Amino acid sequence: MAQQHTGGYAASAGVIDINPDEITHVYKELAAVLNEFETVIVPELEKIKANKYLTKGKAEKALEKVPDANDRILEIQDQIGQASTLVVDILNTMIETDQKLAEQIANSLNIGGEGS
Repeated sequence: MAQQHTGGYAASAGVIDINPDEITHVYKELAAVLNEFETVIVPELEKIKANKYLTKGKAEKALEKVPDANDRILEIQDQIGQASTLVVDILNTMIETDQKLAEQIANSLNIGGEGS
């Protein structure tokens, strides 16, 4: 489990524990939801938009709000995509931090690294 120490007020409050398994689980769940949007929800929204019965005639007035609802659904997709990007950034930062730490340990012990 990675631990992040911060200076100032946060340091006096304690250590922030970061569980990589939990973060990767969150990423996988977000990816699954995005996949559901791409493979199921968005194609169905396109079918609704293209359905002339829903856009013309007697049903038109009853379904005035459908385009707004569709837009809101696509906004949710965008927000989930943004959350997924943030989680990837966290994971990349953790990887970079771990690599730097490994290099510092190897250098300190005069093992590994270039030319070994």
